[in-house]
Amino acid sequence: MSVVVDPIRTHAIGVLIATGEPLFGDAVERVVRQCALFQFVGGAADARAALERLRSLRPDVALLGPSLPGLDGRQVLDRLRIEEIATRLVFVGDDFDDGTTYDLLAAGAAGVLSKTTSRDQLRDAIVRAAEGRECFSDETLAALTREIRLRNDDDRPRLSPREHEILKRIAKGEGPIAMARAMHMGHSTVKTHCRHLFDKLGVSDRAAAVAEGMRRGLID
Repeated sequence: MSVVVDPIRTHAIGVLIATGEPLFGDAVERVVRQCALFQFVGGAADARAALERLRSLRPDVALLGPSLPGLDGRQVLDRLRIEEIATRLVFVGDDFDDGTTYDLLAAGAAGVLSKTTSRDQLRDAIVRAAEGRECFSDETLAALTREIRLRNDDDRPRLSPREHEILKRIAKGEGPIAMARAMHMGHSTVKTHCRHLFDKLGVSDRAAAVAEGMRRGLID
């Protein structure tokens, strides 16, 4: 499969890689380095480091994993929008549930790909993202189809697995620090999930979240 790039492009496509998985990240980096159309500009071990590199390097495309420590994908997308950084984000991994896939694309991600994506498909996705187009794997399209049908058939808010777990933990009386420890994530990440949860439920505090969750049948 050949990769076709916009003929008016005069520079290599700058690519940043931050998968959160060193072995997988090395494999992705090799794919990028082996293509003359791309310039590997660097990597990052976590989301905050990735943001710093995005600010300083301004690559055309960033390939991010689903489990980066520090910030979730929606937070990174929000930061780029607020700071007017034009880098296009493509998420690559196997830990995306249908709701997260939908939410990432709705928040402005250029694409969501699975780890089974071939080298040629990954190269084509990078080019498409750099040209302002979207890039989907077959798994992504299937996930979007399922999620759209669910949202049409069910008026309950679609919570991600983490948001659902946080709602249940709030109902048990756990605070953010205890949840962060139990769920092995940063305190700020828990707070972000809580904010997204409250937004989806249309509430502003923990007590209202529990009451609304019970009313909608999301928790017992």
